[in-house]
Amino acid sequence: MPRERLISLIDTNWSKASGGSTIDANIQPLEKLKKEIAKSYDSNPLGWSIHVGRDRRNFSQILVSHGSQLWILKEEWINPYKSVGFGARLECGGESLRVPGTEEFGLRPLAPKQMRELADLMSRNEDPRDLLLRVMRSSPIASHDVRSPLVLQGPIIASQNPLSLLSEKHQELDLCLREKLERLLLRKHPQTVIPYL
Repeated sequence: MPRERLISLIDTNWSKASGGSTIDANIQPLEKLKKEIAKSYDSNPLGWSIHVGRDRRNFSQILVSHGSQLWILKEEWINPYKSVGFGARLECGGESLRVPGTEEFGLRPLAPKQMRELADLMSRNEDPRDLLLRVMRSSPIASHDVRSPLVLQGPIIASQNPLSLLSEKHQELDLCLREKLERLLLRKHPQTVIPYL
């Protein structure tokens, strides 16, 4: 099937599926949302949670929560340095992503003493897990407050399908994000979706 015909079929099916839905109006480019998340994190680095996984199409799926706010992101890596995708910010649902017993996501700089301890452990091929867990117990800080050359970022919680943590109504949003990303890939990066002949 010629590429133009395939694009036309996807566009037609997309129009029928979305039906002018308000969900489509909330969808924004990935880069814009990543900047929004970074700015929001820097204004208040406490209370964040990040879950990652893959959907059935193998797109990266990222759920970022802060208080009641929730960002749902879907992306595909074009090469090791560039990804494309879409996402949406919701004003509710974020509080359901907190996993009891885990630390909040954030940036935690290592103090000079901790850096020396880490270097010593690494030179002896010893497990640095206890040291890293101690660092993770400290409060996260904003990126503009980082003064250390070594920063621990996380935790990022990986699961097979992070969207399963949310309600059924988010499945429609997930479908819209996937279809929109597939259309973008077909138009701008066809090598990622059409097999070579």
